[in-house]
Amino acid sequence: MELSNKMIPRIWWMFFLISSCSYFDKNGPLILKEPAHQEPNENAEKSFEAFEFSDRTIWQKPFLIIDLLEPLDQKVVADIGAGSGYFTFRFIHKAKKVIAVEIDSTLIELMNAEKDYYDQELQRKYEARLATPDDSKLKDDEVDIVFISNTYTYLENRMEYLKNLKPKLKADGILVIVDFKKKMTPIGPPLDQRLAQGDVESELVLAGYHIAKSDDISLEYQYIIIAEPNP
Repeated sequence: MELSNKMIPRIWWMFFLISSCSYFDKNGPLILKEPAHQEPNENAEKSFEAFEFSDRTIWQKPFLIIDLLEPLDQKVVADIGAGSGYFTFRFIHKAKKVIAVEIDSTLIELMNAEKDYYDQELQRKYEARLATPDDSKLKDDEVDIVFISNTYTYLENRMEYLKNLKPKLKADGILVIVDFKKKMTPIGPPLDQRLAQGDVESELVLAGYHIAKSDDISLEYQYIIIAEPNP
């Protein structure tokens, strides 16, 4: 059977997910968001090989990122594009509540299954919410932190999406974006599927946010941007 151009990248990413997620534990499986449909290229193949043989915890440094957001014990975190729950199941140890937002029902089922491995206290902190590409399904004034990791570049209509997130944040709420630097790295998607740090900052400003912190030092392959909605 001949594969269509649209099917090839989906199969490529699904193979990556399966090969990377050979077991589940408290750290959760490794996953990145599926990229926009396009033909795989040489860079993509090299990137896949790097991902397949890497330990995400080493380069992602999730606990460093979470520590930047402390204290979390009284805060509600929305993990947009939660995937299989890589950050969600780390946040629940720290936050008051975590809402794992996903547009893929299969990934929602995957997270719900993993939830059962945690004790009841942690399970009560967790909620998975099926969203749509243009609607996070968050309620107004519901969350203290909107967290978007390895997902921002794949959002549709990013400007409108950012604007729609503003009322979802409580007073003093923040938006956190973690994504890959737009330069050659041994880990990460092809360059044409990345956004430069400055471009993300510009979009945030145009959408009505101000940049509270922009860090390209703490992580070797990624930047961390913390933004606050303008009054």
